[in-house]
Amino acid sequence: MAGAYDDTALDRHFKALGARLDHIEEQLKRIANAGGVDYATFAEVNQVPDDVVQLAQAGDRLGAIKKFRELTGANFDQASEIVAGL
Repeated sequence: MAGAYDDTALDRHFKALGARLDHIEEQLKRIANAGGVDYATFAEVNQVPDDVVQLAQAGDRLGAIKKFRELTGANFDQASEIVAGL
């Protein structure tokens, strides 16, 4: 069926989009800082611990949520929202 995607294809697609958004956000930060405007990335604004960011970037979403909850005391919904934004 045309337009149908399996989990592997979707995962690959979302990882590519995430990498592209990370690159765009870094470029935006550089441009803003060059213009004298403070800009913080999503992770910086939410002060996401490095351990959580690494787990999320490795594709371990649930591990990242669990680690964020352990380190911050956030509830599942809050942690899930933060990790989804990484």
